[in-house]
Amino acid sequence: MKIKFFLIISLFAGGIISAQDSVKVEKIKSKIISFTPKSKMENTTGINFGVMDDYKTQKINGINLQGNPLSVIYLLLPHAVEVPGDEAATVSINGLHISTGGMTDAKKLNGLGISMYHIAQVTNGFTVNGFNNNSCKLNGLHVSFLNNSAREGHGLLISFSNTADTFGGAQFGIYNNTQVMKGFQGGAINISKQNKGVQIGLVNKTDENKGLQIGFWNKNSKRTLPLINF
Repeated sequence: MKIKFFLIISLFAGGIISAQDSVKVEKIKSKIISFTPKSKMENTTGINFGVMDDYKTQKINGINLQGNPLSVIYLLLPHAVEVPGDEAATVSINGLHISTGGMTDAKKLNGLGISMYHIAQVTNGFTVNGFNNNSCKLNGLHVSFLNNSAREGHGLLISFSNTADTFGGAQFGIYNNTQVMKGFQGGAINISKQNKGVQIGLVNKTDENKGLQIGFWNKNSKRTLPLINF
């Protein structure tokens, strides 16, 4: 009797473990053509058509075309949209992303992006944005009308203003402000806490200079000089 009892318990426990394992290994379905928003999670290997910025935690490998009629109110927001955290970040796109609006909760974009605004944890490649690009990690060539912003990045930024915590490469804009700059800043006003490269503009300012400043007024921790400073 005891043996039968233990056998039943063992079979029951094994069934539960097997069911849990089957749930874990269940793969997310992938479609060649998909649409968002959707009720269930699906990946795309092909082309996705979307309306609004409404994604599940999904991957799109190929082309993502998004229509967003509310993009005109983006500039009316009281404050800038911040980079999403790990729990809020949703879609990862590998390929081409084109939108009349943009993404505010992207996890990653690898490839080419054309939109009005772009907010993501990681952006690698080439983007053109009507308003701004705000990414935690920003690598590649990025052109925005108003602002490019990153916590860290490498490449080339072109915009009215470019801001970053740490950046290696080149920045071209009316206003450039980077905490640790390794490379080149070209604009009317260039600001950094640590400059390891060249600043060329009307006003150049840095706390710690390990490079060259060329402009109408140049200031660093050692001296303030017109035209050229080092």
